[in-house]
Amino acid sequence: MLSTRLVFGFLMAGALVSVLIVDEWVAPWFPFWFLTALIVLNAASLELVGLLGTTTAQPSGNTVFGGVSALVVANWAPHIVEHLSTDPRWADRMALESVGPISVFAWPLFTFAALVMATFVIQSLQFRNSGGGGTIATISVTLLAIAYIGVLGGFIMQMRWLDGSHHGVVPLVLLVSTAKGADIGAYTLGRLVGRRRLWPLVSPRKTVEGAVGGLVFAILAAVLVSMTARHLFGVLSFGLIEAVGFGVCVGTAAQLGDLMESMIKRDCARKDASDSVPGYGGVLDVVDSLLFAGPVAYCYWVWFAR
Repeated sequence: MLSTRLVFGFLMAGALVSVLIVDEWVAPWFPFWFLTALIVLNAASLELVGLLGTTTAQPSGNTVFGGVSALVVANWAPHIVEHLSTDPRWADRMALESVGPISVFAWPLFTFAALVMATFVIQSLQFRNSGGGGTIATISVTLLAIAYIGVLGGFIMQMRWLDGSHHGVVPLVLLVSTAKGADIGAYTLGRLVGRRRLWPLVSPRKTVEGAVGGLVFAILAAVLVSMTARHLFGVLSFGLIEAVGFGVCVGTAAQLGDLMESMIKRDCARKDASDSVPGYGGVLDVVDSLLFAGPVAYCYWVWFAR
């Protein structure tokens, strides 16, 4: 199981790096990164809808898929519009204020606000006055799924544009390496020396020893990537102290994300989201740690990267 997880983990990491490198030729459009985000997040949404569908709160699958897809597009929109506004043929019609690391989230925010209203309207068209609260439950769980996958996933997508197209590779590789380092460390140390249960009601197999191992692996990954980027390639990254802090913060958030998805699966009486990814379970089981780690990594990079 561990060997399978490691093999597929390295394959997925290699595929991600390849996508990021190839996309440098078509910055800032990044079509391969766009397709990757669209496919992965919608696959995770499909699995989440399947999980939640086993409960009494039935999400609207079409609304979830449409909402997540709309948020993926919304995360690209400000960068594409800014690029077009520099073209004399479009400049007069597409004037846009400078796109910064905070202001870019105005587009996904407005999109999510529209999705909230659209979800209410869509469910009102299907409303039957049963008095059981089913419509409200559907609205709630549908918006939860959109926010969990689409809103949190937006921070991962936006890391592509941090500090220019070339340097966007570094924060993304740093995020994935640190979060997955935490996953691998927690899994490995938990299997080898895990004794004390960390949070048995949420995830009975997670251990304190595994959590500590996850943090150690996360710190090592963050330091290795940061020092390599900074000293070998001479690109923007963290110093040693900031890299250790990144490993602690992002490693903690990644493990928390894994625990929260475990809570969802446990509440839905499922072991894995699916069996589509050998060694991991489903796509949602792969990205769960990244969904919580993404916002933390994004804010940390904006604040500390030098």
